[in-house]
Amino acid sequence: MRVKRKRPPLKRRTSFVVILVFCFSLYFSSVVQFAFMDDIYIYATRKSMISSSKQIMEIDFKEDDYKSILSDIEVNKDIYIEIYSPRETLFYTTDSNDIVYEPDGEEHEEAMKPRIMKIKSHTDMPDGSYLELRQEYYTSAEYMVYGVFFGQNNGIEIYRSLDAVRANALTASWAFFVTTIILSLIIISITVIYASSVINPLLIINDKTKSIINMDFGETCPPFKIKEIHELGSNINSLSASLSSALGELQNENRRLEMDIEMKRRMEKTMRSFMANVSHELKTPISIIQGYAEGMKFGIGCDSTEEFCDIIIEESDKMNNLVCRLMEYLQYGNENYRVNKITFNIASFIRECVDLRSHRIKEADADITVDIDERLYGYGDTELLSNVFNNYLSNALSHLDYEKKIVITSKDMGSCCRISVFNTGRQIPGSDIENIWQSFYRADKSHSRAEGRFGLGLSIVAKLQDLHGQRYGVMNRENGVEFWFDIEKKA
Repeated sequence: MRVKRKRPPLKRRTSFVVILVFCFSLYFSSVVQFAFMDDIYIYATRKSMISSSKQIMEIDFKEDDYKSILSDIEVNKDIYIEIYSPRETLFYTTDSNDIVYEPDGEEHEEAMKPRIMKIKSHTDMPDGSYLELRQEYYTSAEYMVYGVFFGQNNGIEIYRSLDAVRANALTASWAFFVTTIILSLIIISITVIYASSVINPLLIINDKTKSIINMDFGETCPPFKIKEIHELGSNINSLSASLSSALGELQNENRRLEMDIEMKRRMEKTMRSFMANVSHELKTPISIIQGYAEGMKFGIGCDSTEEFCDIIIEESDKMNNLVCRLMEYLQYGNENYRVNKITFNIASFIRECVDLRSHRIKEADADITVDIDERLYGYGDTELLSNVFNNYLSNALSHLDYEKKIVITSKDMGSCCRISVFNTGRQIPGSDIENIWQSFYRADKSHSRAEGRFGLGLSIVAKLQDLHGQRYGVMNRENGVEFWFDIEKKA
């Protein structure tokens, strides 16, 4: 009896909702079609005009049958064509099939005139073509005009009456509106009839789900005639069996959560290590500055005041350099940092970077060779890529030894270009070669301290290459070390 009392309200609610939904759909579709059908037809017309222009450009105007081909296009597409060759001279119109210029170059006696209309709007297309809305001077007739240039100095203008386009759109809108009403009435009737065959099984399923809520998994749903509802009943029957697997999944999620927590702990550990390194790097110059400042205050080494000041200034510069490098490192690690990519010649880019370091190269007495393919073009942020290259070049100059040679080469890798910077000198120990990309890691700590280097250059290289989505690396050679990085190649 309880189920029977529920049926009428549910049926009425279902019917009301179905009717309401279809009425709203009818209203919404009517508004959309009457509001946007013109735009849809105009868009389709523009696509058709573009297609027609491509057909025209494929015609060989030296052949005798080009007029008949143009005539077929005009009739099939309901368009008006004007062809200019050169651009200032009308070669062909729909109204006339007379040739102004014969294939042999002789001028015909009869000249044709283009349509002269008032331009109401003009839009340039990315491919160099244009789209205009024109109106006849003595009538209200409007035309959509598509123009495109082809060949060395030829032009096409295709006209299509907007009145015809709008008339077709209005006819289609009314046809769609009437069809929508008829289909809506049919669908509403079918839905109401079908709803009654769906509601009864749903009420049974509702009772069974209440049993599951009460943790009673013994009852099962009977089979139903409607396939989807039968599947729903089967799924409910499988629910109790799935609870144990759900508990297992919950345990897996807990384990994954523990892994995430562990990862967070490792990140915190890395951050603490980073801060410890920063503190350590700042502690040495601060101690030196403090010591010499106190010596000057108490008159220790009065004859060396100028030397003390030079040392304080030098250590201050090192601190400032460290802070700048830290800010640079943190800036490139920001996920919101934007890379401004442009196309550039790789050989010119490398030469410019080398020229900017010519004084340092001369001081190091380095024999530098640049062998870059002039035909290669890259695509990337030149400011960031110059930072990558300058870090490599500075690193090569700092570790230069033996013959004091630096060789800069390029290699076409297909989708990218690989730039290599080789310098003669001692190889990187195997225990250090994987760690040099980490921040504050220095294989030669005493040498780096003397040059004011803090172990951030190669870690900045790694971040910049990651921002570009390109690879980087290092390898030991027979008499030196070669660092390399990839630049996205542009045709």
